Amino acid sequence: MSTSMMAASEIFGSEDEAILEELDVPRYNRESVYGHPCYQPVRVEHSRVPVRVRGTLPSDLEGVYIRNGSNVQFDKPTVRAHIFNGAGMLHVVQISAGSAHYSNTYIRTPRFLFEERIGREVFPSSGDFFSSGLAGAKRMKLLARKQAAGLVPNWSALEANSASTSIQVHHGRLYCLQGTGLPFMLNAKIEKGALLLDGTGQIQTWDGRLQVPFSAHPGIDPVSGDFYSVSVDSRSRSLWLTHLRHGMLVNSVNVHQFVDAADIPGIIHDCFLTENFIVVADVSLRFSESNLLDGGPSLWRFNPEYNLRWGVIPRKFSTGDRVRWFECAKPAMLWHAVNGWEEEGVHGGRQIVLYAPAFDDYPPTVPIHTPEEPPARLTRWVLDLDSGKVVEETRVLEHGYERPSINRAWFGKKNRYAYLIDEEGEGYMGKGVLKYDLQAHEELAYVDYGGFYGGEALFVPRQGAVQEDDGYLLELLVSPTNAELLVLDARSMQELARLELPARVPFGVHACWVTPRDLSALAR
Repeated sequence: MSTSMMAASEIFGSEDEAILEELDVPRYNRESVYGHPCYQPVRVEHSRVPVRVRGTLPSDLEGVYIRNGSNVQFDKPTVRAHIFNGAGMLHVVQISAGSAHYSNTYIRTPRFLFEERIGREVFPSSGDFFSSGLAGAKRMKLLARKQAAGLVPNWSALEANSASTSIQVHHGRLYCLQGTGLPFMLNAKIEKGALLLDGTGQIQTWDGRLQVPFSAHPGIDPVSGDFYSVSVDSRSRSLWLTHLRHGMLVNSVNVHQFVDAADIPGIIHDCFLTENFIVVADVSLRFSESNLLDGGPSLWRFNPEYNLRWGVIPRKFSTGDRVRWFECAKPAMLWHAVNGWEEEGVHGGRQIVLYAPAFDDYPPTVPIHTPEEPPARLTRWVLDLDSGKVVEETRVLEHGYERPSINRAWFGKKNRYAYLIDEEGEGYMGKGVLKYDLQAHEELAYVDYGGFYGGEALFVPRQGAVQEDDGYLLELLVSPTNAELLVLDARSMQELARLELPARVPFGVHACWVTPRDLSALAR
């Protein structure tokens, strides 16, 4: 019998029930930090429902806001809770001529379709990796036996990902990304200027040339549009750099093979792109099977004796090139980059300047966007290319901010403005956004979300803009009962409009903006 014909009763048995009992999933999910109502999924999918606008939408704000996020598709929990559990869901707000429409759809990956038919989670989720200890490892081994027996599709983690972390538009295609798997390219229809997404699509490997994970945060050259993905291959714990140009995969090179435990990378989630280099963080949150065997909840553990390292790779890389490592004086964990650029040093020579929020410590359960996640503090590093040393490591903000946004036209160039999400206080998601001057190290303006939770203030440039901060910030605000898309003037930080969505939206983070030019490319 083919796996497409299998029933849940043929796939799940006493071993599965024993693991569930060991995990005590219902109690854990109810009593953990993930019991917050804004983690609860939504199940109704909407198509182009008119949105009520309070205030006035700018006349030149034309395009589509798309935010990705996780949305558990089953009522009965079978895995310990985590924000990245479950299928991906897109929340779409199209703005045109001063009005807006809202849609949402599950991302119908092969995994989603198979699990939808079975009616239960089949493949591993984030809760298995980050909080389930040895029971999570047992579930992985049990899945492998089911795959060997032909009960479950023999997909690798690359193929069985939910594509639920971020979304990017690139040369006429929309890609849903997760960072641990292959990109999922959406089928997009354009009818009378309206973007229609039903969540269907296909895994993209560019004719089999991509066989490693693709980053959830690729470095995108603002001029050429080239994508640079840096990822860790979980099978070999190797660092991979992938370069996409003009919509085609033109180079995939293993630029550095890690061969011993001291050099196995931790988590690589984001990267910097400068004029000549790609820069990645080798963080102090370390991966090792011994972390489970020692009784830890996950394969990861923060090592306070492992200092943060910066890896510098030439953008014009060749087979055999190696990462050049710059070791910092302190340990740190990083998720997101603000920006980085090259400049002349005070005493001559070239330097790389980097800004990012840094965590001084990090729990092994990886409790992203919860009160158990410690604050990240904005930090500046300066790497001297001549000496190979980190010559400056300065914390510039003591308050906890994360998930930065900038005008991406300045990505890789010396810029001034960053928009930072305020995570201090209750600890769930963000309670406001700060406009910060990276050159003067000055807090310029702050907008409080007033009881709503935000995830990422996406910068959208004004049409024809010349100044760096001439544009808008779009933020999807959520509460236990409703959701609104906030539109701010990025220069003055004044509210321009709020779009009242017709349905509640769960917690989530990363979004993209699809311009009218992008829509034309998608139509072609």
